[in-house]
Amino acid sequence: MTFFPEPIRPSEGRQEDELRVNPIEADKHGREEYVLIKQEKQKRDILYGAFLLCCKALIEGLDLKIDADRADPISGTLKEFKTFLSLLKERDHSDDTFFCRQFAACWIRLHQALPTLTRAKHLSSGDHKKVDTLIQEINHYPPNEDHKLGYYLSSMATNDWLPVPFREIVKRLYTDHKVNQIGSFLSQWIELIDDFLQR
Repeated sequence: MTFFPEPIRPSEGRQEDELRVNPIEADKHGREEYVLIKQEKQKRDILYGAFLLCCKALIEGLDLKIDADRADPISGTLKEFKTFLSLLKERDHSDDTFFCRQFAACWIRLHQALPTLTRAKHLSSGDHKKVDTLIQEINHYPPNEDHKLGYYLSSMATNDWLPVPFREIVKRLYTDHKVNQIGSFLSQWIELIDDFLQR
């Protein structure tokens, strides 16, 4: 005789049947979640796009400033040179080796930027004359000396020495400004640079 086991019957108190959701309601609920997720994604995309536009505007602004400096390197170099002249007005830097070397290096950068001055189309001939006058005055200061300030500035950039005559010239510039104030050579040179920069 064959014995067949009695089938297992489900328990009568199943609670899963009570929690079962109708397929139509479940479908609506899924669509609502999808719409909410889609709206959240759109908001995120809009915020991300606004952020990128702000970044782009910032970068373009910086690029314009950098391009302006590249297009007119003589102005930046003249501002730097003016800073050195202003520092010479305030204090005697004749014994400051670091200052003298930086001053000479700025002088060399100014000479290196001069070819861009001749190619600049937005500058008038008066602007060219102001820079030429500044360089000529520095190259010929002080009068009645064998070697001038321009010579020492050019030599110091290539050599590793701080000559005594150069230190005396720097000291003379400082004392000249203390005595003459507005009429000093330093004031005249700074005025030439200011005239050029205000074009």
